[in-house]
Amino acid sequence: MTTFEERLSRALGAETVTLDPASLQNYALGGVGPCACATPTSVEQVSVAVALAAEAGVPCIPWGGGTRQSYGRPPRLARAPLILRTTALNRVRDYTPDDLAISVEAGMTHRGLSAVLDPHRQFLPLEVPLAARATLGGTLAVDADGPRRHAYGGCRDALVGIEVVEATGRRSKAGGIVVKNVTGFDMMKLYTGSLGSLAVITAANFKLLPVGRASTTVVAAAASLPALFALVDALHASPLVPTACELSDCGWGTQPGWRIAIQAEGLPAAVERHRGALEAMAAQAGLSGIRTLEAGEAGALWARIADFNQAGQGDALIRLAVLPADLARALGVAGARAAEAGLGLRFTARALAGVAYLRVAGDALAEWLNALCATLPGANIVALDAAQALPDALRVGAPPAGRAVMAALKTEFDPNNLLNPGRALVDAEAKTP
Repeated sequence: MTTFEERLSRALGAETVTLDPASLQNYALGGVGPCACATPTSVEQVSVAVALAAEAGVPCIPWGGGTRQSYGRPPRLARAPLILRTTALNRVRDYTPDDLAISVEAGMTHRGLSAVLDPHRQFLPLEVPLAARATLGGTLAVDADGPRRHAYGGCRDALVGIEVVEATGRRSKAGGIVVKNVTGFDMMKLYTGSLGSLAVITAANFKLLPVGRASTTVVAAAASLPALFALVDALHASPLVPTACELSDCGWGTQPGWRIAIQAEGLPAAVERHRGALEAMAAQAGLSGIRTLEAGEAGALWARIADFNQAGQGDALIRLAVLPADLARALGVAGARAAEAGLGLRFTARALAGVAYLRVAGDALAEWLNALCATLPGANIVALDAAQALPDALRVGAPPAGRAVMAALKTEFDPNNLLNPGRALVDAEAKTP
C-alpha cells in the first residue's frame, strides 16, 4: 500500500518534502516528531498537500518562520503531523504604491516586506519579534500587535483581503485589495487570530501607511509605577496624539527600573511640538532621566520593545488586556500576586491601549493565573507561551462568551480536527483521528 508520505512526495516533488528523521526533529511539537515536512512553492501545492493530509487523516500544522509555534501549543499531539511550511510562498502579487495597498504571499517575512516598501517610504504598522524570520501569515494567525497599536490598530485594521486553503484543500478568498470591499460576514476577521485552526493562510492584502516626515522618541524613568501613570493620565487628558506609549518595569533590558517611552510621528513642526510638550509633561509628573533619543537609538529601543514578547524564552508569556483606565490597577495586582507566589515578573505595556505583555518565571504559574483571573474578572488574560509550565495554555479564566459559536465554527470548517488540533480555544466535536 502506498503511504501518505510517498503520495505527498510524488504529488509535490521529492525536493519539496523532507522525510529525514534527523531533520524532522527540528519541527517536533510536544514530544511528537512529524511524519513529513513539506515546503510548497505555490498555493496549488498547498492545496494538494492539505487535501492529501485530509484524505489520510494526518494532522496538518501550518508553519511560517517558527517564531511563535509554542503559542497555545498542546502538550502532546495524538498522531505524527505534517508540517506545512509557507516560507517558499514569499512573492509580491500586486503593489501599486500610489494606492497604498499591497498583495503578498503569506510566507513573506516582515523584513522582506520592509525591503519592498522602504524605497517608497511606506510601511505596514505591525511590529513583531524576530522580523527577519516572522512571516505575515504567522502574524495574522496569532493576531500579533506592536507598540504603535494605539495609533494604527492591529492586524484586523490593516488587513483588507485574504486567501486561504481550507481543511479539505479547497482554496477560498475574502475581501479584496481596496479598503471598502466587504459585505456580509467578514471572513478576514474570522481567520485572524485563529492560530491556523480554521484554514491555512496563503496570501494577504494590506493597506499601507506613508512614513512620517519626522519622528521623535522621548524616554524617562520613575521611582514607581504610579509616577509613570501620572504621565499616562496627563497624556489621556491632553490634545497630543503620540503613535506609541510604552511603559515597563525592566527598561526593556536586563536592568530593573520603571521606564516609559513615547513616540510621535508626522510633520516636522507637529513632531517638534510633541517633543517639547512631552518633556514638559514628564518633568511635571516628577519623572527623571528625561531625554529625546537620536534616530538610531530610538530604532534600537523600539525593536527591543517589539522583541519582548518573543516566544520560547523559557518563562511564561501572558497577554493582559483591560480598559486603558484600568491598566494601572491590573499591573499592580499582577505584580502583587506574583510577589506573593514567589514568581519573577517583567512586563511591557501599551499604556494608551490597555494591553500588557508579562513574562513570568517560577513554579506557581497556574496558581498565580487563577488568582489573577479571580481578582480581575473583567480582564482578558491569555497565556500565550507557557507550554512547559501550563499544559492548557490558552484555557485560562472563565470560558469566553462565544465559546459555543467558536466550537460550531471549528466543526464546520474542520470537522475532522486536523488543522492545528488542540491549539486553539476549542476543537471540532468530531473525534481526532
